[in-house]
Amino acid sequence: MEKLDCDSTSDYANLLFYEGCYQSRFGISEVKANEYLAQGYRLHLDLIQRHPYYMYYRDAIIGLGIVCNTYLDIHKYGKAFIWTERLAELIRGYEKVPDVRPDYVEKQWSRYYINSAIALEGLGRKDEAAKAYQLFQKTSFSRTAEGNILSSNYLGLAGRWQESADNFSNLNTLMEEQNVGYSLENIQKMLLKKYEVNRQAGRMDSARAVGMEIIEHLDSAITQSRRANAIEQEAVHQKEQEIAAERERNMRGRQVSRMVLVAIIFVIMLIYIIVRHRVGARLSKAHNDLKTAYDQLEETTTAKERMESELRIARDIQMSMVPSVFPEIEGLDMYASMTPAKEVGGDLYGYEILDNQLYFCIGDVSGKGVPASLFMAQATRLFHTLASQGMTPDEICNIMNKELSGEDNEMGMFVTMFICMYDLKQGRLEYCNAGHNPPIIGNAEGQYTFLDVKEANAPIGLWPDLEYVGEKMDLPSDGMMLLYTDGLNEAENCQQEQYGEDRIMLAFHFTTS
Repeated sequence: MEKLDCDSTSDYANLLFYEGCYQSRFGISEVKANEYLAQGYRLHLDLIQRHPYYMYYRDAIIGLGIVCNTYLDIHKYGKAFIWTERLAELIRGYEKVPDVRPDYVEKQWSRYYINSAIALEGLGRKDEAAKAYQLFQKTSFSRTAEGNILSSNYLGLAGRWQESADNFSNLNTLMEEQNVGYSLENIQKMLLKKYEVNRQAGRMDSARAVGMEIIEHLDSAITQSRRANAIEQEAVHQKEQEIAAERERNMRGRQVSRMVLVAIIFVIMLIYIIVRHRVGARLSKAHNDLKTAYDQLEETTTAKERMESELRIARDIQMSMVPSVFPEIEGLDMYASMTPAKEVGGDLYGYEILDNQLYFCIGDVSGKGVPASLFMAQATRLFHTLASQGMTPDEICNIMNKELSGEDNEMGMFVTMFICMYDLKQGRLEYCNAGHNPPIIGNAEGQYTFLDVKEANAPIGLWPDLEYVGEKMDLPSDGMMLLYTDGLNEAENCQQEQYGEDRIMLAFHFTTS
């Protein structure tokens, strides 16, 4: 699933749950079990946060139910109780989704109550366990065959064998109502459990009656199981025969293909010998002419390759100046990417973290190619230096403008930039726009708009005495921001139609929803 890029799905999260349960159930490694279970739980929570819909809650509830049952089966009641409480949190969240199914909610609460009762009883918290069991008894699920089995698990653990035996008195009626057959699995899970609780309760007549019922249906259940295994084996055998026949056909096809290929090669070689003999004289003359042209081409190619190699090195150096690894901070999801139009270009971005302040910027240098990349390098270096000193965005713009403009800027180059300083604790955003495209801001409710920048300012590098003005705003914890350069909105298709800001807004809305 990882090779198929399916490691961010609910199925992958539940696969991690299964692996963790196996590790714990069979005593392989409790450390790995905890790692798998924690990873699966985090993935489910992330999926639910990004997609709060019925199907994602359902998959997560199923997975947590598997973990709870595993720990109950192996009598690790402390861990079972922890996962049961996590299951309750998911059920509460599911109750709030628009497409909630009340019948599914009722069934999952029933499972929660009985699992809690069993875990609490195993931990010696008998009064709490009894209260949880009472809540379970009020649900319709408690009157099903599966509910009877779960009730028996609690009552047996609590030593309440008489109640457990009473609970199983109508098991056969429930099995008939729900059309549950006498398979080996059902005999093991239901009838053997019924036999055990009657024996523990001292109801030997009932226990013997259940034993006779088991004996009566055991032979047919074994026959049915063998028939199912035989059908399965026959299907496997038939599939193997089909695979073998397909291999045989492929082998014959390859043999025919080889014979045809050998014949074609023979004909080609014959034609080649004849043609080569006829054109040998003409090739001799052409060879001399080509040698002269080749010498000239070699000189040109060497110079071109040298230039391309130098440009590749310049590109690698430039790309190393923008970050490819981003901070892993709780509550922060940050990513950036850049693809120059030529070997090197003038776009830039970067970030610095100083205590609780996150500095980040984006910029676009005028022009293309090597001059723009050199100017970009200066701007990038200045941003990191000034941000690491704790300056505000407008102060950074002022100093960068003085350094990059004036007499040293003979080519009149400039850079548009959007520089921000975000307080990770207070959610306060300070920013200064130096002639750059305004970013898109949004929230978890799906509301998106272009940031209303009141102080656009001028690009950096034009006038050394210009004073830049910054602005402030509150960015909530669920806020989102997209910064980009005009290389995105001015990109053109084959019909020379620009991508435009409307498409950027639509794509941002689709990606984050």
